[in-house]
Amino acid sequence: MEEYSIDDIDVRENNKIDLILSKYDPTQKSDLGKILLELQQEFQYLKESIIKRVSKFLNISATEIYGYASFYSIYNLYKPGKYVIKICKGTACHIKGASRMINDIEAYLDIKLGETTFDGLFKLDTASCLGVCSLAPVVMINDKTYTRVNTKILKSLIDEIKSEEERMENS
Repeated sequence: MEEYSIDDIDVRENNKIDLILSKYDPTQKSDLGKILLELQQEFQYLKESIIKRVSKFLNISATEIYGYASFYSIYNLYKPGKYVIKICKGTACHIKGASRMINDIEAYLDIKLGETTFDGLFKLDTASCLGVCSLAPVVMINDKTYTRVNTKILKSLIDEIKSEEERMENS
């Protein structure tokens, strides 16, 4: 495996950003959403250095871009965890205790909604509806859906993932 210095990584990252930005006209501020989505696809999230580069390119303040990106839930302003936990907060799930489960898992993982754990393993998020209302409450972890979940079950799923990750790390 090749080793890279921090400077090499910055140069490669900047080259990728330049390549993406070169596809757009800097006078077309209406392309902001498309630019941010493409950059996020490449880098997983919109870190400060990316927002600053887009700001210079489109001549829009970084504050405006941050406001735009933070308004729309499609954009990640923080590095997402390896496992994204989405707790449904639709009506059926809410009635069956989703809000309490969100509070419990925030405390269990020591993060707030939208944040990622310090180890980068979990991001906690919500979904307006996961479409399995008759089996509420519903949780998704990455692409896998779990139904009739409560805090105890979700903590157990989190613990299983942690154990598996530790096992893989130690092998």
